[in-house]
Amino acid sequence: MSAMTATLVAGSELTVIGATRLGARRYRGIVADIHTDRIVLDAGYEDVFPSSGSAVSFLYEGRLFDCAVVRGAGSTLTISRPDDLAADDRRTSRRVATSLPASLRLANLAGDVHAAQVVDLSLGGVRLLAEAGSFAEGDEVDLRMGRIACRGIVRHVLAHEHDRLCHLGIQFAPLAETDRRHLLDTVGSLRAGMHRWR
Repeated sequence: MSAMTATLVAGSELTVIGATRLGARRYRGIVADIHTDRIVLDAGYEDVFPSSGSAVSFLYEGRLFDCAVVRGAGSTLTISRPDDLAADDRRTSRRVATSLPASLRLANLAGDVHAAQVVDLSLGGVRLLAEAGSFAEGDEVDLRMGRIACRGIVRHVLAHEHDRLCHLGIQFAPLAETDRRHLLDTVGSLRAGMHRWR
């Protein structure tokens, strides 16, 4: 009997094993995006990854998959996607819509705390509904989302139909391991229809 095709879901955590001059090394990352021919992993920190073309492998759903490094830079590792590894259709939209509460302020306690509402959430950032005029593009902010306390950069500010409100697009700075796990659990809960912070 042939083995069934495994289905990889965005948000899963993979441990990639690659060979170095000093022996095998593990690289852990969250599946940030899945394409036809490659998988993008967010390691959450800057690292020196195996060179492009290097053979690596990872374990998923009890099976070992062999692949190759496409590119490794900063905190992102891109590997080839094995032919017998399917992808969940939800990969076409990495962001998950919700209406969870959050709060933010300028970084380093540099301003008042502002209440906000999460419009959508992903492993790399968040879109918030907040009071207009409080933040500008390029601002560094401290976010509080449930048990997640992290820093981010305001990448864009978009007008809302109500003049007193705006949408803030915020990119997360590298997350602490505990915050990353809470975020991963929350995104998983949202995809399952449970709208709550984890």
